[in-house]
Formats: sequence, C-alpha cells, structure tokens
Amino acid sequence: MHNSLSAKVFFLVFSSLTVCSMLIYGIVIIVLPKRYQFTYDSRLEDNADALFAELEGQSYDEAVKQIYNFCIQNRSACVLSNGQTSVCFGEIESDTLTTATTTILGVVHLAELTEGCTLVISSISKTTTEISALLLKLVPAVFFIILLLSALSAFICSKIIVSPIAEISRISRRMTALDMTWRCDVKNTDEIGVLASSLNTMADRLHTVMGELESANHRLEQDVEHFQRLEEERRHFFTAVSHELKTPLTILRGQIENMMLGYGDFQNHEKYLPETLKTIEDIEILVREILSVTKMENMDIDDALQEISLSDTVNYAVKTLLPLAENKDILIHCTIVPDRLLAVNSALWSKALSNIIGNAVRHSPGGAEVFVFLRAGNVLVVENTGVTIPEGDLPHLFTPFYRADKSRSKATGGSGLGLFIVKTILDLHGMTCRICNAQHSVVFEIDLKKA
Repeated sequence: MHNSLSAKVFFLVFSSLTVCSMLIYGIVIIVLPKRYQFTYDSRLEDNADALFAELEGQSYDEAVKQIYNFCIQNRSACVLSNGQTSVCFGEIESDTLTTATTTILGVVHLAELTEGCTLVISSISKTTTEISALLLKLVPAVFFIILLLSALSAFICSKIIVSPIAEISRISRRMTALDMTWRCDVKNTDEIGVLASSLNTMADRLHTVMGELESANHRLEQDVEHFQRLEEERRHFFTAVSHELKTPLTILRGQIENMMLGYGDFQNHEKYLPETLKTIEDIEILVREILSVTKMENMDIDDALQEISLSDTVNYAVKTLLPLAENKDILIHCTIVPDRLLAVNSALWSKALSNIIGNAVRHSPGGAEVFVFLRAGNVLVVENTGVTIPEGDLPHLFTPFYRADKSRSKATGGSGLGLFIVKTILDLHGMTCRICNAQHSVVFEIDLKKA
C-alpha cells in the first residue's frame, strides 16, 4: 500500500464509506425508536384530551363504549374509578401501569354520578421495543451489504481516479530524464485532463527552450568572462589612481605650505595659497576615498561584525553633524523607536550613516528639516525637505564619480564617491537601499532586515 496509489485510494474510500454507513445505521437504531415513541405519545395525549372532552356529561353506558373504542384504536389500557369501584378497559396486566411509557390521568363527570370519576390511560404499545430489536437483528446483514457496496464503490473510484494519474506519473519519469519525445493521451476534461494538456504544452515549450538555453548558456559564459574583466579593470583603476596620486600630492602639499610660510622663491604668493591648498586637500580626500573603496571591496566583513545599537549610532552621527546643520538653520529630527541591535562593522556603518545624513544636511536649503526614523518592516529612513532630485539622475546616483550637479562645484557637492561608498558598505552587510523623491523632499531608505 505504501507504494501503490490505487491501494491507498481503495482503502481510504472503502474505509470512509464503511464507517459512514455504519454510523448512519447506528444513528437510525438509536433515533428511529425514540422518534416513533415520541410521535406515538404525542398522538396519544392529543386523543386523550379529545376523549376527556367527549366523556364530560355523558351517560355511563355511552362513556364505556367510547373508552373501549379508544383503547382499541390507540393500543392502550384504561381504568375508570369513582372511589369505590374500578372498571378496567383493554389488556391490563399486573405491571401495565408501572411499565407504561405514557400514563395520562384525568377527571370526567358522568350524568348518573354526582361525583367525578378518575380515568387513567396507559400506553401498552410495544412497537418501539420491537423496532429496536428488529434493527439490531438486521445488523449482520446490513454490515455485509455495506461492505460489499463499499468495496465495489472503492474499486470503481480507484480505477477512475488513479488510471490517468498513473499515466501522468509515467510521463513525469521520462521528463526527469529530459526525454521530451512523448505525448500524454489522457482524455479527461476535468482538472486531470487540464494537467495532461499542460504537460503536453510544457513538453513542446521545453524542447524549444532547451535549445535556446544551450545557446544562451554559451553567450552567458562569454558575458561572465567579460564582466569579470571589467570588474578587475575597475579595481585596478582605483588602485592605480590612488597610488599614482598619493606621492605627488604629498610633495605638492609640502611645496604649497612652504609658499605660505614664505621660504625662498615661495614668497608673496599668499593671495593664492589658501585656495590652492584647499584644492589639493580635496584631491587628497578623493585619494583616501578611493583607497577606502578598494579596501572595503577586498575585506571579509564577517570577521569584523559586532552587535551595536541602531539608536546610539544614529544619534552619534547626528551629533557630529549638528554644527553644520546649525550653520544652515536646519533642524534634525531623530526618532528610532523601538531600538534595534545590528550586526555590523561599526566603523563602516558609522561612515555610511555619516555620509547619508551629511548629504541630507548639505543638500538641503537653509531652514529645511531632516527626519531620521525607523519605519515598520525595519526600514531606516532619512528624509530631507525643501529639495528634490531630477528623476533622470536617480538611477545613476550610486555610480562612482557621478554627480547630479553637472557643474561639479565643490561648493555644492563632494567627489562623487560618497553614495558609491555608502552602497559598497551596505552591500557588504547584505542590506539594500534606494533613493526616491517624495513631495518636496528626498527620501533615502535602508532595509535593515539582514542586519
């Protein structure tokens, strides 16, 4: 049975039909006699009430006739008593009154008697007991018939249900071997027929798709090799640029400082020195950022994870940016409720938060507001008001060196690596992020589920 669907279906249907049929027959044995007795008793009570009404004021002889007729019609026994004598009607046995299922007592007044007579009506019908006995006697025969009909029904059901499924099972084994040279000939119009038709359609499509996949797989291998080369070239680019720029920038910085101090030929250039030195410092910051990106891409983040409080790190980042916000008259609202523990690299996570919130402050106009809060679903949101980003720039904001400000002025932005560094840090932690415009504001969202 464990390996045969036909046997399982036969057994389940056979068992279900047998149990249900026997339960129904058992209910009939219990309920039918009681229901019959209830109906009989109700009818006897109604007839007794009618008899009492008819006997009232009649002569004794007429009353005797009516009582006899009542006993015959209702299979009951009656006792008419006036306190001194009693007259019995029907088959009164010694235990009739004590074993009667229904006993009705009433007082009637006859014409010849000054006092009322007591009339006791008792049921002597044994039909209920006879019905119960007959139903119990028929149990073996009924059980045999139920078994026979259940077995026949289960056999027919198993054949009807299992045959098309067995055919589909045979086809599925051929599909497992990637053999698509078959047709499922199940002619049913029900769900099984729909399944067979779907298998035929799927086989045709798979045959076509498998050929396409083979060619696509070859192209994919070529694309993977191409992307690997591009990725390697990108990493080499960052490494080469950072190392090529670091040494000359250090020398240049020393020369400019000598000019500011007025040594030798570097005198009388104070007017241009601060601006030049600021430019060199910006280039030096760019070099450090390129180096940090290269370092992050090659590090194993799992070795430096630690549990930190989300609220603490956000509040610290906000605190460090308060002087910049106060200079621009910008209010920062921070609400992290409830707090969360994150498994992150503390230094990298702090850098990412500082970049995100710093961008919100730097790119907002004076008098704007910045909101930092935790939304349902563990999503950290940083929203700055009073500004939006052109829709065409949104898909490119995480691209290295890309800036929405086409003038590339240092007064309105940085090197173009800030958001790229943020995304690199979040990717290392398995987090996802996105930037979008809201009504008169820019929203930065970080999904913290994987942290």
